[in-house]
Amino acid sequence: MRVLIAHSFYRVPGGEDRYVRQQFELLSGHHDVEMVERHNDALEPELSTAVRMAFSPAAIQEIEDQIDAFRPDVIHLHNPYPSLGPAVHVAAARRGVPLVQTVHNLRLRCPNGLMFTEGRSCRRCERGNYANAAVHRCFPSRRQAGAYAGALWLHRFLLKLERNVAAFVAPSVFMAARLREWGFPEARISTIRNFVPSVAAAPSNVGDFGVYVGRLSGEKGLPVLLEALALAGDPPFRIIGDGPLLEDLKTAGARLGLRRTEFVGRVEAPDAHRAVAGCRFLVMPSLCEENAPLAALEALAAGRPVLVSGRGGLPELVESGGGLVFDPGDASSLSENIQALVLDRNLCQRLGDRAWGFAAAELGRDRHLERLLELYGALRWESHSGGSG
Repeated sequence: MRVLIAHSFYRVPGGEDRYVRQQFELLSGHHDVEMVERHNDALEPELSTAVRMAFSPAAIQEIEDQIDAFRPDVIHLHNPYPSLGPAVHVAAARRGVPLVQTVHNLRLRCPNGLMFTEGRSCRRCERGNYANAAVHRCFPSRRQAGAYAGALWLHRFLLKLERNVAAFVAPSVFMAARLREWGFPEARISTIRNFVPSVAAAPSNVGDFGVYVGRLSGEKGLPVLLEALALAGDPPFRIIGDGPLLEDLKTAGARLGLRRTEFVGRVEAPDAHRAVAGCRFLVMPSLCEENAPLAALEALAAGRPVLVSGRGGLPELVESGGGLVFDPGDASSLSENIQALVLDRNLCQRLGDRAWGFAAAELGRDRHLERLLELYGALRWESHSGGSG
């Protein structure tokens, strides 16, 4: 199998970028794989970036040349924005190569990809009124909001790029349901969970501190987490990551008297993995609809309980008993769960064992590879037999 992976790497690296690298390595161990790789931190000034994101004949030609040289059986696209824009969709259609797109976020219907703005969930743009992105300050600047809003409208309603995608991969049951709600045909939706490079041989001993790993931004619910920690009696806790709220969160932590909450900052992936593997539990307090955050998957794979807000794709991760669900934005509800895990080591161990069992069954490399190849093979057969996809 010859697979061409395409991805625009983010200015601030995160779990999606890491997953794409891991998927490339996984497939490369068994098949011929190349990557169309663009980096958003290398982009030109805003106007030229906006034009490239909307439609760039030169960018399309670059992808067509790579397709002609490599001759892939399938193309697998992750994040197209802004560096790639519609180039992969258009080039794949022109060359008749089946295109798979993993839906990592909500950008198919939301310019900022979060369906969260002004401190709350938002679904204003779903039907295509993307001007809301500028009106409701969904981006740091109105110019950036206008660029994304215009590009998404063009891609959805004029270029109709979604028709060029043979299969959409949903990493969660939640995302698959949202795609169906948006009218995508069931036959073009495949639920394939993201994977972790390794699942622990067995759950290790329970640690002594809780941990959060991720971006420090408004949609992540971190002020709620700090309030919950204060209500829980200031248990040992580490906040790993960076973002625009870092200083505000430090100030809030001091005001709440959190002497045992440590702001670690951004660390390399291996260091974050070690912290998760050694923790007592991981908290995902998101106010937005998360899809399948890698930090939560890695905690499950290490046999660590995960405390998740009841929103998006988070609750399904602990349905088998590998954690606890609290009400989104409710510090008291989260505090009760934190206290339960701080005070009851046996409960931590039981939940951790179930978390590990779920990861071993659902998040392993072999299962992910098997599901991907099954999808790729079906699309290649359809393409060669003249099917519509």
